[in-house]
Amino acid sequence: MIEQGIIKKNHSKGYSKQERSIGTTKERCLTVDLTKIAKEFSSIEKIKQSFAQLIRNQLPNFDFSEYITYYSYRIKEMSLVKPVRPTSIKGLRIAAVDGSLVTKKFQGIDLIFLKSIVVKYFFTSQHSAEIKYYPDVSGYNNYSIQTNYFNINENGIDLTGSLEQTFMEINQLNSLLKNNDEYIDLIILDGSILVTPINLLFSKNYEISKRYDRVLREYRNLYKKCQERGITLVGSIKDTRTAALTNALTQTIQMLISEKKILHEFLKINYREIMNYFSDYDLFSRVLNVGERSCVFRCNTDIDKIRHTNIKKNIPNYFPVDFFAFYLKNVPYDNPLRIEFFMDESHDIKNISKKADLIASIIYPLSNLNKNYGLPVCQIEAHQRSVFKSDEINLIFNSLKTLLHKYGISFFEKRRNRRPF
Repeated sequence: MIEQGIIKKNHSKGYSKQERSIGTTKERCLTVDLTKIAKEFSSIEKIKQSFAQLIRNQLPNFDFSEYITYYSYRIKEMSLVKPVRPTSIKGLRIAAVDGSLVTKKFQGIDLIFLKSIVVKYFFTSQHSAEIKYYPDVSGYNNYSIQTNYFNINENGIDLTGSLEQTFMEINQLNSLLKNNDEYIDLIILDGSILVTPINLLFSKNYEISKRYDRVLREYRNLYKKCQERGITLVGSIKDTRTAALTNALTQTIQMLISEKKILHEFLKINYREIMNYFSDYDLFSRVLNVGERSCVFRCNTDIDKIRHTNIKKNIPNYFPVDFFAFYLKNVPYDNPLRIEFFMDESHDIKNISKKADLIASIIYPLSNLNKNYGLPVCQIEAHQRSVFKSDEINLIFNSLKTLLHKYGISFFEKRRNRRPF
C-alpha cells in the first residue's frame, strides 16, 4: 500500500530560511542532515516500489487502442508492456559507431581532439562473430584535431566539439555505405538517432549554425541510405533523465479513469505527484520484467515544432520521417535500454509495432550477456575502440607543445589549472 502524507515537492522546506541560506556545521551535516536525507530517500523508494507494483497489477486495464491512431497521442501500441521473443542472430551483419572527444582550452587557442571508429560484426553463430573495423582496419587509428582561434564563450567551444564528434561518426557511416558491396542488416548509434536540438539551425552564431546544418545533412543522407538499402538504424541510449513516456502515461491514466471508469486504485492516491518522481528509466526498470519491453512512443517533438510552422519550406534538411522509442529490459540488474528508430511518414501504425518487435528480438540477445550491464556487445566494442586513453592525449598534446616551442610560443593555461598552491 502506498503511504500517504509523506510526499513533499521540496523536502528541504523543513529547514528555516536562515539555515538554508547560510549553511550549517559539518557535524550537523554528518548527523542530522544525512540521517534526514536517508529517511526521505527510503520513504520515496517505498512509494516508488508500491506504485510500480500497482501499475504492474493493473496492466490488463491499460488499453490504449482507442487513442493510438491520433497523431498527437504519443503512445503507439495498445498495451503498456509486451514480451520480447529473441531471434537467432546467426548470419546477421551488424555495425556500431562511437566516438570521443577531449577539449583543451587556452588563451588564444582551443583544441578539440576527436576519435571515431565503426565496428562491423558478422555473426557466424549465436555467440561468435567475425569483427572488422572502419576506416582503420586495426580499429584504433582514426583521429581528427580541430582548432579555434576566435574569442568565443566556453559553451560555444563545447557545442562545437559535440557537433564535430557527431559529424565525424555519421560521416563515417555514410562513407562506409557508399560501398554497395557492404551489406549491413542493422546499424547501432551510441546515443540518440534524433537530430537535436533543432533550434541550433537558427543560432545567432553563424559558425554553430553552419556546423549544425552540416550535421543535419549527414543525418539526412544516413536515413536515406538506410531506407534505400533496407538497413535498420537504431539508437541505443545508455543513460537519460527524460520522462516522455512517463508523462504520456500520466495523461493516459487520467483519460482512462474519466472515460473508461477503470483504474480506480489510482484515484485513492495522488498519482500525478508520484509520477513526478520518476524518469522513464526509473519507472520502467521497476515495471518491466527481464525479457519485456515497453510500448512504442513517438519522440520527434523538436522536429514537429518546425514541421507545423510556416518556416518548413526554408529548411533544406526537412526530414520526412517519424521517430519512435521503447524501453527494453534485457538484464536483471541494470536499467532498461532506450532504443530509438525511425520510419517513413507514410507508415502504417501496425508496422510500428512489427518493427519494434523485430528490433527488440535482435537487440535482446546482443545485450544480455552480462546480468549487470545491458549494452549491445557491438556498442561496447565501438566504445572501447574509440575512447581516448590518457597517453594518446598526452602524446598529441606534448607533440604540439614541442612544435610551438620552435616558434617561441607556449600555452597559457587558465588560472584554475596552474595554481601555485
